[in-house]
Formats: sequence, structure tokens, C-alpha cells
Amino acid sequence: MEYQGLTPDDLANITALNRFFLRAVSMSDATVFAGIAARRLTERQLSWLASAPFLLFSFREQDNEYWRHVLADDPQIDLIGCGELPDEKIGQLQVAGLGFLWQLARRNPYAARIISGAPVSWCERLSGLTLVALLRRAAPRGDLLRMRFPDEDKVWRRLLGHGVSSRREVRLISHHFALQAMLTRHQEAHHNRLPAAACNMQAPVTRDARQRAADIRSRQV
Repeated sequence: MEYQGLTPDDLANITALNRFFLRAVSMSDATVFAGIAARRLTERQLSWLASAPFLLFSFREQDNEYWRHVLADDPQIDLIGCGELPDEKIGQLQVAGLGFLWQLARRNPYAARIISGAPVSWCERLSGLTLVALLRRAAPRGDLLRMRFPDEDKVWRRLLGHGVSSRREVRLISHHFALQAMLTRHQEAHHNRLPAAACNMQAPVTRDARQRAADIRSRQV
């Protein structure tokens, strides 16, 4: 079975969302982003890290119980449970990020799973809603956005180290190390994984994404 890879437009949107995320968390007081906010990146380093071919932030894609509650037919939003409303920048990012993943899950669910590590069930949940319904239920929540790899310091140390190196090949190796770490993690409570066909395509897909990302970077210079 063939799977459609990421397009140059997809990669450009991922980079833009990652850049927005890194700038937003640098101004956020939320403790969940403390590890990134404490690291002061130059504009060039921020752009290099943002070019990773996956989303650096998570919408809790693997938390089945959380999304069951958020998307319940008659959701009772617990103001304490969902935390305070997100600040302005985080709120804007949640709207933009959810909108991007919603349309990608409908158009190319394989690509949506590659860039977010999401299971099939999460993509099906998103694509089964209208965009308005998704944003109304999820975007205002203060407990939605999370760092990618929250329990994997090794991945973030590498991203914040080699991932912002001035040497392009070093950066690419670091970014794709993190991508593979995300794709090989256990999915949901049932340990769902990307299908075998997708796993077999990881190397070609990442090489293709790397080349497309390089082409986009070259056009922007």
C-alpha cells in the first residue's frame, strides 16, 4: 500500500506552527513549558529548531480518556480540571494547530499521524467533526497544549543541543532522531503503533521530508 508523504506546503505550515510555539512558550508562565522557556534561543537557532519535520508540541493525541471527555455529546467542562483559559498566544496556536491537523487528518491521515505521533482513533475523531465543533470544544481549554516528549529529557537535550547546531547535517540527524523516537513510542493504552507499512516507510519518508525541507529553506534564503 502506498502512502502520500508530506507536501512542501505541509512542511511550511509545520515550521510556522513550531516557530509560533517556541515564541509563545518563551513568554508563557505555564510550568509545562518551563524546560523550553528557560532555554534562550537566538532567532537563527529558533528557526533551525522550528524546521523539524514534526510538531514540537502535542495536543495530547494519545490521551483517549481526555479526548472522550472533550468531545462528549454533552461535555461538562470542569473549569478546575481543564485549568485556566490559555493565554492569548497559546490560544491562537491552539486554534491554528487544531485547524491544520483537522484538515490534514481529512486529506492525508497518514501524514497527520507522522507529524503528531497520533493514533488512528484520534485522527478519526478529528475528521468526524466539523472544524467549528472541534474548535468550540477544544481550542479554549487551558489544559490542552503540551510539550512533545514530556518524559523524555534525552530527546529534548538533543533537540536543544545538536538540533540547533550551525551545522546543517548535525541538525537534520537530531531532528530525525526525535521524529523516530516519537513514531516508535507506544500509542495509547492499548499500545497501538503505526501500521507495519508505515513503519517500513519511515526512512524513505524522512529522507523525502528532509529533501523537501532543504528545498524550502533554499528558496527562503
